[in-house]
Amino acid sequence: MFVHTTRCAGGAASGAALVAASLANSAVAQTTALDCVPPPVPTADLPQDVINEYRDELGLEFSNYFTEAQHYLQCLQMAEETARQDIDTALEAYARLQVLHSDQKHIQE
Repeated sequence: MFVHTTRCAGGAASGAALVAASLANSAVAQTTALDCVPPPVPTADLPQDVINEYRDELGLEFSNYFTEAQHYLQCLQMAEETARQDIDTALEAYARLQVLHSDQKHIQE
């Protein structure tokens, strides 16, 4: 995160306040794709006698998988939202940078 501070009557205290505020904002946990772990896919490619003997356990394993898969997809959706927010923030910062640069260029001319 880029923090720009300016010198004013408060000097270092103002800069420290801005840094503290930005650190507080960055401490908010945001979900990224690295936080999302896909669940292992269960298999039904087993001998028929094993399927017959462990049918209930296999059914429970698949049921758990589908529940975990829903959590995984929800995590990916939250990660997408975080990425979009980060991109929007970067675009806004870039736009401000471009405006500042064009103002400075105009002043120099």
